Amino acid sequence: MANDLAHLDDLVEGQNCGAECTIVHPVTDEPMPDLVFIVAGPDSDVARRARLKMFDDLGLYEGRPSAEERERLAIEHLARLVVGWRVKRDGKDIDFSFTNVVRELRRHRFIFEQVERFAADRRPYFASTPFGEVE
Repeated sequence: MANDLAHLDDLVEGQNCGAECTIVHPVTDEPMPDLVFIVAGPDSDVARRARLKMFDDLGLYEGRPSAEERERLAIEHLARLVVGWRVKRDGKDIDFSFTNVVRELRRHRFIFEQVERFAADRRPYFASTPFGEVE
């Protein structure tokens, strides 16, 4: 049966592989097929390690980090959830790297916001599990 805990183990592994988040234009809502981020899911080991890293980084501050530092930590946390991408600039592929992901998430707030929402949503990850797609 597809509703017992054994199937949730498959969900974690599937979320580690990520799901495709196609960025949409912030005004027209048209998909931008040259901006596809592959994002690990919220239950993945990738997400757990990213959370722990963020908590460790926050623990390095005496008192509260500045707003600028909190924003940097949030961008870096989200960048750790991106496990791949198909992104072009001027028609040429941009190499996938943590540094490049951070740069684009920092440069374009609407991309950050879309990837952040996608990363918190379990629905894209359920389609490939015995639980099936959730509508």
